[in-house]
Amino acid sequence: MPLRTAPLPRMAGHLSFMRSVRAKVEDLSSGTLAVIGVPMEGSKNLKSGARFSPLSIRETSVYFGWYANPQFSNPINIDEHEVFDTSSINERLFDLGDIPILGQTKLKAEELINHSIAQIYNRNATSIVLGGDSSIISPVCRGIANGKSAAYIQIGGKTPGTSNTKLDHQSSAPLCSLLASGEVKLEDTCILAPAENPSVEFLKELSGVGAKIFSSSQLKDMNSKEIADLSLSLSKRELPVIVNLDLSSVSSELHGMSEQPIFNGMSLKLLRQVLVALASAPIATLILTGHNPTINGLSVVKTGQRLIVTALVGYLCSRLGLMNDFNSNEN
Repeated sequence: MPLRTAPLPRMAGHLSFMRSVRAKVEDLSSGTLAVIGVPMEGSKNLKSGARFSPLSIRETSVYFGWYANPQFSNPINIDEHEVFDTSSINERLFDLGDIPILGQTKLKAEELINHSIAQIYNRNATSIVLGGDSSIISPVCRGIANGKSAAYIQIGGKTPGTSNTKLDHQSSAPLCSLLASGEVKLEDTCILAPAENPSVEFLKELSGVGAKIFSSSQLKDMNSKEIADLSLSLSKRELPVIVNLDLSSVSSELHGMSEQPIFNGMSLKLLRQVLVALASAPIATLILTGHNPTINGLSVVKTGQRLIVTALVGYLCSRLGLMNDFNSNEN
């Protein structure tokens, strides 16, 4: 059989995020970015399916393979009408595969997640964690905090409930368990475009400690520098900064992938601007949750996945220092 000498077709070869190099933790170093999947979900109802998210995101990301694979030509920045050099991404973006949690107990799975994320963080590498549902947030944060405290930026998702004007730590909102365990302090928290309107009591708690919360409408009126200052101010406290992007933050008519639909959410342009701006600070990890690729409406879901990967491309390029002015034309 003759050997192929031309570049592989886009869909051929080992599946990795944006056709990046498959690697091990030992291959990481300072300044590199690691993509790792956590196919875990706590839901067993009819809406289950979040565990398939890492696979579906990787499948969609191969359409963007020219960013990370040197066999493809460099893309063109349509706004600036010039070729965008992405050759260095191939040397700094790695895919570590999925954490092997299939068949494990919940406790064992969380230990594996904790250990894997801690290994990446201890090598001074940045990670993009492909969830999974919100049950992965606590073990990921635990791996970063390592018994201390971390700063937390939540994009979309639930906000903590209240009980007798005090934060209800039994709420299903992931932030509640982080606050209860001490891995995150309320004053080191920032919430952007929440999927539900926060209660008056919770807003009082936030303002009382100087924490910030912005709706999608408020984010639209902010420029990139103002958004970047949110993560920069947290990083100046010498705390690792954790960002959780829940797809409930994105306007539902764009994707249909979230079990928490919101029709006043962020547009793709705004989400990209937010991620690129936040990435100007030393983000320890970006956790992607809220994505269920099995929800009815396949064409809408596939379109939504491309939109999300488009935003992630902007984030990782900004995080790697390649597109600091990615959104300068949108200010």
